[in-house]
Amino acid sequence: MRTTAVTAFCLAAALSLAACSSETKAETVKSAGSSPSAAADEPTGKPLPMGKGTETVGAGGGGKLEITPMSVVYAARTATDKPARGLFAVVTVQERPMTDVAAAETTPTEKGGWQWIAADGQAANNEANIFLKGFDSGGPIRAGASQVRARTFDISNAQRGGTLTYTDGEGKSFRWTIPAQDSGPQTAQVKKVLGG
Repeated sequence: MRTTAVTAFCLAAALSLAACSSETKAETVKSAGSSPSAAADEPTGKPLPMGKGTETVGAGGGGKLEITPMSVVYAARTATDKPARGLFAVVTVQERPMTDVAAAETTPTEKGGWQWIAADGQAANNEANIFLKGFDSGGPIRAGASQVRARTFDISNAQRGGTLTYTDGEGKSFRWTIPAQDSGPQTAQVKKVLGG
């Protein structure tokens, strides 16, 4: 009788611990699902003006990358591509690592990367398959180097002058206000490349 009572007590204690353990595991999974790597943080504050850089975390949490949107050009086509919505917004972005290790941009597959948010709230992702000669398209940037890259968005004419959004390796979002007319130091160079 005494053995049965002790066994029943031990079994009840073990089941209680197992229940607590599975609750803790469920809570851990739930909080991991809301971590920065699972969903982008909502941007706070006002968007930065085009030409103002900010420090971001590189892809996979590796290194720090200063990102500065520099120029915007609106074009009805590139040398090889036509937009489905009627207009390409081409934004040049200067990037440089801020640490002594190489750093790379995040991509949509990493729940990061670039988006164009129009005044009407519609979003357009970066057109990753459009390349402009003379503007690097991606990959890590070695420490001490700087690169100017082009990001292209397929938008309608009514969506000119949007908000450029970038989500970094920690899931933090950064925003810039982009003018509705061609502007910035690389405007002439981008127009030349777009013309073929």
